[in-house]
Parts: sequence; structure tokens; C-alpha cells
Amino acid sequence: MQTPEIPDEFIRRYKDLVDNPEAFFAALQKRMPKAIRINTLKTTRQEVLERLKKYGITATPIPWYQDAFNVDEHTIGTTLDHFMGYIYIQELASMLPPLLVAEELKSAQKILDACAAPGSKTTQIAAMAPHAQIIANDSDYMRVKALRANVDKVGAINVIITEQDLRRYPQEEKYDLIFLDAPCSAEGTVRKKPDVLTHFWSHKKVTRFENLQKQLIIKCFDLLKDKGTMIYSTCTFSTEENEGVLTYLLKKRPAQLKEIEIPGLKLTHGVIKWQDKEFDPQVKKAKRLFPHHNNTGGFFLAKITK
Repeated sequence: MQTPEIPDEFIRRYKDLVDNPEAFFAALQKRMPKAIRINTLKTTRQEVLERLKKYGITATPIPWYQDAFNVDEHTIGTTLDHFMGYIYIQELASMLPPLLVAEELKSAQKILDACAAPGSKTTQIAAMAPHAQIIANDSDYMRVKALRANVDKVGAINVIITEQDLRRYPQEEKYDLIFLDAPCSAEGTVRKKPDVLTHFWSHKKVTRFENLQKQLIIKCFDLLKDKGTMIYSTCTFSTEENEGVLTYLLKKRPAQLKEIEIPGLKLTHGVIKWQDKEFDPQVKKAKRLFPHHNNTGGFFLAKITK
């Protein structure tokens, strides 16, 4: 894997956002460990770990999620376990949104995964709430094909797939839980995709996604049942796409942010002031995941109630 170059503009932009800029930028240039999630719809942790041991693959437990493991073999995707859907190759950061509502998932009856493809969170939600009806939506046909393939592969029979622009999603149905893993500038994925910053990143792109995210978060909030819960997440560091979007929601709708934590994982608070911007004080309850703290990708998380 090539070492990603960090643009000077990116360094100037984020050096004051983190506690240790040197460690932060160094982490972005290192390869990220390969992680898997056990698909409990088809198998058990013990069965998978025994098979991986026979393959000669070391699986290291993740302290904050019993079904997640780092693996030392990057050909894990060629194993029978992967082919059969017993394991799902998934970034650790991507596993966080469902964990924030583990209790709510036990009783939720109707769940919307609003921007679902390729299905990492959808399949995880299905394993955590096999009793619920899960609507998995995405607006991109090719991505929906990947979503369908992954849902079928893991045996998630409680998932209904839709292909629609979320902004025009039917208002008649309301949901107990909504996951909005919003399209974003993807700055936090640079450890997996080194060209994210060198070829695709720009402040103009951040602004474009910010405008879309504001439309999507309002739509999702309106689709929630009274007392329903929404998880808003991105894989980017930008305050415009994170705290700025939450501030916009709080101005437009009677939303409330809830405190979140995952024992064993280091998360930092959302920021209420950065450079020349000030955000709603509630956004401090949101959390940021920085790569140099947990050896993961970058992520942002917020738990919102209606």
C-alpha cells in the first residue's frame, strides 16, 4: 500500500482540531489493521475462531465489541468463512453506530438504514435485531446491487431493500430507529484509500456534502416516530459536515442530543467552537473517533431523539 501524502491545506485545516497533531497525521499515513465481524445469524464466535486457528490466522479480540476482531492475514477475504458469510470484513469505526443503540435494538420493530450500501451496518443491525423489520435504502443502483448481495450472503431475511433518493422518501411510514451514515468527504478513510486526500479532497467538496447532509438529516428526523432515535454518522473530520449539520438540525427541528460512550474505546467530544465557527452547545454530546487514539479510521457519531 502506498503511503498517503497529506496536503498542506489539510494539515493547516486540522492541526488545531486534534490533541496531538503529529500523532494524528502520522496515523493517517499508516496502514489500518484488517477487522472482521462475526455474523451471528449463521455461526458463533467460537466456531469461527476455531476455524481461523486452523487456517493459521490470528484473531485479536476488540475490547469494546465481542463480535469484532482484528486479523493478521490480509487474505482473509479468500477464506471459506468469508465466502459463506460467516464473517464480514468491516472497519471497526463502521461497527459503532449500531452499538450506540444496542438496547433500543432489542425492542425496535421498524428500522430504517437510510444510506445503507454496501450493507456493513445493515447486516450488523440485522444480526442484533433479527426480530425487526429493516428497510435498507440507497439511491445508487450499483451500490444497491452490492447491498443486496451482502444481505443475501449473511442470511439477513428481515431486510427490505429500496432504491430511492432519501430526500423524496415516503413520509407516511415512521420508524423507531433510523441510521443516517451520511455521504461525506470521507477524510477519515485515508488509511484505507490513500488517494482520498491527494486526488479527491477539497474544501469545495466539503461544502457540497454539507448541503446534502443538511437535507438528509432533516428528512430522517421527520421520518422518526415520536420518541424515536436516530444515529447520525460520517467518516470525516470536517466540522461543517458534523457539528455544523447537527446545529442546523437543532435550529430547524425539536431534536435532542444524547450522551454516548462505548466502554473501552477512546472518544472525544464534539466541538462547540472551531476557528471562526460556533455551534450549538448540545453538539458537545456528539463524539469523534480519531485514528491515533484507537488505531482505526476517523469517524463522527451523534445520537438524536425526537
